[in-house]
Amino acid sequence: MEKRKRTIEKVSAAEKERFLHDLMPYLFSGKFINVATCSLERMPNVAPKLIGKVEKNVIYLIDYVVGRTYVNLKENPRVSLAFFDDKTLTGYQLNGTVTILEHGEEFDKLADEFQKIKTDFTVERILLNVRTGEKAIPREFLLPEQFVILKIKVVEIVEISSSGSLKSKLAL
Repeated sequence: MEKRKRTIEKVSAAEKERFLHDLMPYLFSGKFINVATCSLERMPNVAPKLIGKVEKNVIYLIDYVVGRTYVNLKENPRVSLAFFDDKTLTGYQLNGTVTILEHGEEFDKLADEFQKIKTDFTVERILLNVRTGEKAIPREFLLPEQFVILKIKVVEIVEISSSGSLKSKLAL
């Protein structure tokens, strides 16, 4: 089998802004995204995390489990986020580095903002159930007492086409 070529493009600040803007429908607050991490022993882990906020090339996620993802990021702060556009059959991978926020002024401010996301998420689920007539299992979306915020600086965006071609855009 022939190895796929990966094209790498350095992008200008304006191109980076446009590209990230185009990805915003997939990165809005209150949506979940798959987060891949790896331990120093090369043991991979993928888990869904809640998107809290996106600012330019920084994505804030809520790690409400504080499990393997947290442990891996303490050892290895590199992360990969993945999502798929089913309309264009294009996959995206956002690679970057993580700062774990566990306390402090920035953590407190974001935690307050995330309380609103929690409320919006619950209302959205209720409205969806009303519109569709489905009886979903009532679940209250709670932030546990212990959670951390993952502050991810995106340094690379990889676009994966339905033909399998890879286009990497450096977002430094």
